[in-house]
Amino acid sequence: MSPGGVWHALLAEISKQHRNRSKGKVVFFSLLLWPAFSFLTSYFTMKPYRSGAGSVLSRIIPDERVPLFLLSGYLVFQLFWTVVEAAWQFELERKAGTVEAVFLTPSSKIAFLYGRSLYSLFHGIWMFAVFSLLTFVFVSDASTVNWAALIPALLLIMVSAVIWGALLCAVSLFSRESSFLYYIFQTPMELFGGVRIPPAVFPAWATGLSALFPVTYSLILVRGALYDSIGPGWWQALFTLIAGSLLLAFCTRYLLYRAEKHARRKGNWTLF
Repeated sequence: MSPGGVWHALLAEISKQHRNRSKGKVVFFSLLLWPAFSFLTSYFTMKPYRSGAGSVLSRIIPDERVPLFLLSGYLVFQLFWTVVEAAWQFELERKAGTVEAVFLTPSSKIAFLYGRSLYSLFHGIWMFAVFSLLTFVFVSDASTVNWAALIPALLLIMVSAVIWGALLCAVSLFSRESSFLYYIFQTPMELFGGVRIPPAVFPAWATGLSALFPVTYSLILVRGALYDSIGPGWWQALFTLIAGSLLLAFCTRYLLYRAEKHARRKGNWTLF
């Protein structure tokens, strides 16, 4: 398909997702409600612990910046969780027969997957902006932030989140039941990704699990730029996230190819 055709298919899917998921202003405000509750729960859980000099927390969170640590964690987590929801909601499209209609047309299927993921990012971008504002409120001195590292890192994280969401959408094509993605990725991604607990305190087996999530590397980039602590670990996380995103983009295309073959072999008259 020509690049113009891919672009039109991408825009068409974004428009469709907007009509399906924009049911009123209450929906948008509810997107902030649960992350805010999660942040407050994490904050008041950590507050009783001593965070001053010589404490365990001070070795991980500099200058007693517990609110900044948690806000940056939920900022990145919500970016990735919004695109997980794009795959999670595939079940509704199955019931409505929309997926079958898309796959019976000559439109770009890869644009269909990326369109779903990209709209989910747009759908929650205002929430991302609110969390960003709150994050910088808790930065005592904005001049200490490494802006030259933070801004490109945030752009890279957004691209990585879209690719991550498209991959999960491709995985969802193999099954009519996609709600399993909620149980697999919601709590494990939040726990092992370092949103509330730094991976540095995990045992070896948990550290291995944290390496599987792009959230882990994204948080290293964001927190390193916020604390202005750009070292070898920061650069390693940067190159790992770039290489991992390229690999996931390749895997997305391959899974889409396999899903189409699987649907033709195992499907019925409605393809799926």
